[in-house]
Amino acid sequence: MTALDRYARLEAPGRYFDGISAQPKNVALSFGERTLVIMSYGNDVNAHWPLASLRGNPSADGATYQIMPHADSDERVVIDDPDMIAAIRAVCPDLTRREVDRKGVRRAVFWGGGAVCAVLLMVFVIVPALATHLAQMIPPAREQQVGNAVAKQVQRMFESDGGARYCESAEGLAALDTMRSRLTEDLDLRYPLRIDVLDHKLVNAFALPGGRIILFRGLLHEADSPEEVAGVLAHEIGHVIHQDPTVGVLRAAGTAGMLGLLLGDVFGGTVVVAASDAVVNASYQREAEQRADEVAYTMLTEAGLPTKPFASFFERLAKEGNERTGILKYLASHPDLAVRAKRAAAADQIGDQSYTPILSDRDWVALREICN
Repeated sequence: MTALDRYARLEAPGRYFDGISAQPKNVALSFGERTLVIMSYGNDVNAHWPLASLRGNPSADGATYQIMPHADSDERVVIDDPDMIAAIRAVCPDLTRREVDRKGVRRAVFWGGGAVCAVLLMVFVIVPALATHLAQMIPPAREQQVGNAVAKQVQRMFESDGGARYCESAEGLAALDTMRSRLTEDLDLRYPLRIDVLDHKLVNAFALPGGRIILFRGLLHEADSPEEVAGVLAHEIGHVIHQDPTVGVLRAAGTAGMLGLLLGDVFGGTVVVAASDAVVNASYQREAEQRADEVAYTMLTEAGLPTKPFASFFERLAKEGNERTGILKYLASHPDLAVRAKRAAAADQIGDQSYTPILSDRDWVALREICN
């Protein structure tokens, strides 16, 4: 005997709501062959709801049960007879199953897909396109604030790896200032340059927003001459001239970074963290790198220095980059080091002529020992 057979003679009262008026009608409920039969005492309601499509849910106190002909219906019957409630639950195993709102799912997929496309468009098209132009709108003082904040973040990033501090030897700083003065004598920069040496073994260098440049102790020890260091420094100054670090921060931090830099929230976590990651881990675009190299060639030539030492440094890094653990990403990971070395050598206009070294032997030693 099926559950429906067991309750075939069962009848119970209920209250019927037609979904239009708030006034219920008293009805009698019974089971048909495959339906729930609803009859009013005045015979003005006569409905047969298929049992397979019935949906329902209990009241909060469990005293009544609300039955609907299907999930989207405005009609309903409220039952308080426990026997009829038990009967309907027995013959309708899907009574409490919730239908999937297919239209709602399609709408959610449509709008969700639109939102994802909008974000991708912002990140990969609009932000990169606007970054260069917006960088020119940022006040220099604000760029310098960002650079100082990122410099502190960079120092903290390397503290866990054997410690890191900015070197302060007076003789070394004086030698570094001599090198800077020789390279930038006739330059009109957006902000004054600040060059620091971080006491770490990595062979690395990068420019920060606001005219800050960081050289690593490892780079000074890797270089064979001050002219090699001068080439690297000139390259970083090229990035400063074209605001490449600030553009990189805007690209990395996205919309949040743009708003932070333009509105003044330069110490927000989004900007500083994204900026730190951008300057330490990300290689610049090929166009920016080539442009910075071209600036370096011009700067070295105007300072009366050859570009061949710069080329030699590239060649050595290209040969040793896969073997040495001390080469970090920035110089070693730039594409086509060998090609850049050839270009640097071809740009040399001094050749074998005698030239005044950028540093004396004494100053070169002081620079290499700046962290002692």
